Amino acid sequence: MKRSGVSYSVVKIALTCGLAFSTLGWAGEVPDVNPFSGNQKAIKSGRSWYQNLCGPCHGATANGAGERGQGADLRKLKIGFKGYVETVKNGRTIPGQSLAMPAWGGAIDDNTIYEMGAYLETLANEEANWKEGAKKE
Repeated sequence: MKRSGVSYSVVKIALTCGLAFSTLGWAGEVPDVNPFSGNQKAIKSGRSWYQNLCGPCHGATANGAGERGQGADLRKLKIGFKGYVETVKNGRTIPGQSLAMPAWGGAIDDNTIYEMGAYLETLANEEANWKEGAKKE
């Protein structure tokens, strides 16, 4: 099955085998703010990646109402850009919840994560903090 240029088979194989795409590599230190913020080409690409990889759990509009269950509402992100990147790379479990965020670090590169972040910034509510560190509550 193929949607928006992303083959589910390729993603599934990469995740199943735990392949790290060495040719893509990690760019090192994660910047405080997304280098692709506001970049229309990156936003378009990020939307496509998001819809295929994240939408099933987080919903088409990132409201947390995905077809696989209730994911986090990414429009209200309060962990900052670095926290977002760390969560996408390493995954996340929440005690008492059966759903867990899978780790995507071995399957997609930083640029793809940043592009998805640039897209998510366009959906964010005012209380979200994509351009700063995590808010203190």
